[in-house]
Amino acid sequence: MSHCRCPSPRQNHRRPAFCSQCGVGLDPKWISSDENLAVFLTRLADLPGVTPAGLLHAQTRERAGRGEFGLKYLGRDNIAEGQEEAADGSMYAYLEWLNDRRRGAVAIDPELLTAAHHFSLAHAALERRGSR
Repeated sequence: MSHCRCPSPRQNHRRPAFCSQCGVGLDPKWISSDENLAVFLTRLADLPGVTPAGLLHAQTRERAGRGEFGLKYLGRDNIAEGQEEAADGSMYAYLEWLNDRRRGAVAIDPELLTAAHHFSLAHAALERRGSR
């Protein structure tokens, strides 16, 4: 069976397994679905430091956005978007430190530094992935 080759496919609302632009079927291997998400999150769960709460949060956010964003990820620079999100995460840790200072804290909470460090590592990993 041939699959859609449109640069930015759009799911047909009446027939979600097909592209609304060309009418050809969408390859289920690259559609964001519960099955594909489960494969990715299961692999992620095997990595050190990954928590069930973090996995559930990611799953909930992906499912919530699936209907709104559909196949837009196929026509978007996901690496650049991820780097922006990683930089935002570092800045949220920084802003929380400013809140801590307002409440009288002197030192930077090591957990905030850990979070910012991991966001920085994520940014670097995406940068390496993007340079391929």
